[in-house]
Amino acid sequence: MIAALAAIFVLLAISTAGIALYFAQSGGPADTRVRAAFAPIPGQEPKVSFLRRAPSSIPPLRRLLNTSEWADRAAMDLDQAHVGLRVGEYLLMRVIVGLLLVALPLLFTRGSVVGIVIAMPLGVLGFMLPAFWVELRRRRRVRAIDRQLVEGLTQVSSSIRAGFAMLQAIDGAALRLQPPLSEEFARLVADVRLGSSLEDSLISMGERIESYDLDLVITATLIQRETGGNLAEILDNVTETIRERDRIRGEIRTLTAQQRFTSSVISVWPIVLAFVFFLLNPDLISNLWEETAGIILLLVAGGLQILGFLTIRRVMAIEI
Repeated sequence: MIAALAAIFVLLAISTAGIALYFAQSGGPADTRVRAAFAPIPGQEPKVSFLRRAPSSIPPLRRLLNTSEWADRAAMDLDQAHVGLRVGEYLLMRVIVGLLLVALPLLFTRGSVVGIVIAMPLGVLGFMLPAFWVELRRRRRVRAIDRQLVEGLTQVSSSIRAGFAMLQAIDGAALRLQPPLSEEFARLVADVRLGSSLEDSLISMGERIESYDLDLVITATLIQRETGGNLAEILDNVTETIRERDRIRGEIRTLTAQQRFTSSVISVWPIVLAFVFFLLNPDLISNLWEETAGIILLLVAGGLQILGFLTIRRVMAIEI
């Protein structure tokens, strides 16, 4: 019975993947015309589309996601991570991974009680894995933008001193910089050209990126536009502040290197010991997943291990 359920899970996952791929490849005539307008021209730089796509190509799923607050948050997460997936495709991917991780232990254990116990948390983990991946990409992109911010602000400040308006300075910096900061600058310029005010576009960029360093720049710029002042000098002061924060962060990383290494060793060491014990005496260590008490001990130990790792990381996360 359990094996049949596992086969059904696999079939559902494969069918869902096929449906998602089919609808992802197909689009309506209007969607095709819009994408053609932003298609790259041979010999020119590819255009960047700032249009927000529908959450899904599947009509029932699109109607459901259009009224969902979760879909709005997921769209923002995908945008921040610069992942070219629609919200519907992202949701289907999470469901597929969850179903597969539920089905695999059921198949390998032939529907035993151990397989059922393992399948449930694995299904939850599989559903959350794509979200962890998106969050990881988002954080990497924010760090990359923070690393480029000093160079970008220096170019904008120099252009303003040369007599350019702020929007022209940002546009010129977008042409000279590398992604991802150039993409965000280009998006800001495109938003203004499409009718948004510079202040609203700056606030939107800050909400989209969620970088503390960029928030400093945006706050200083908005205050300058309200009260006046030398914008180039203000940007230079903010750039110096960001440089100083980077220097302090580097010192903190150096001072906490031993603690971070210790936390990594403590987290990996129990797994290494379990593998060594399995090689030395597999019959003894197999009681951990063959007996109910062993399974409970494994779950408790895994939870405590994760809790300890997160606690150490939290203690070392020093805000500057």
